[in-house]
Amino acid sequence: MTTGRTRPVRRGAAAIAGAAALISLAACTPVAGSGSAQPTDVAAYQSTVASSRAAAAAAAKTSACTAWRAAFDKRNPLTDATIAATKDGKWTWDSIGPAINAELAAIATESGTLPGIVATPDLAPTIRTLMTDYKTKLDAYGEGLRADQAARSTSTDSWSRSNPALDALQTVTNNVQGICSIG
Repeated sequence: MTTGRTRPVRRGAAAIAGAAALISLAACTPVAGSGSAQPTDVAAYQSTVASSRAAAAAAAKTSACTAWRAAFDKRNPLTDATIAATKDGKWTWDSIGPAINAELAAIATESGTLPGIVATPDLAPTIRTLMTDYKTKLDAYGEGLRADQAARSTSTDSWSRSNPALDALQTVTNNVQGICSIG
């Protein structure tokens, strides 16, 4: 007897559970015309996102350029001093050794800051690439300067490695100054 009575209860419970599942499923199903944003709301949201990204990129550019300029301003006077020391015609490798060593130390310091600049979040790819190129040229100049110093040539090719590297560095420096609006 109990068996007959249990079946209708079980069937009723199953029917209620099934109906509840259908209702919850229907509640999750999108219905045309409901819950959609107005086109003006979508446009406003997209504009806000674009403005936010542009502001982040501008802040990243400012940060990268400021950091680059600070490191450049520490090394560049030492490069100028080394060049000036070779212009008097009486220079020797011993006389300019301290200037070259100071410049090489400044190159190493500046080069060490560049990976952090390149890794600046939200930095535009063009600036990231330019800063990477600058680091490559700076490192090449340092290697050329070190090689020329080690060769200690007294002929006209005294600066055969560092002069071309310095020219390449100057070209990319001009590009960085242009993109960073530094003149």
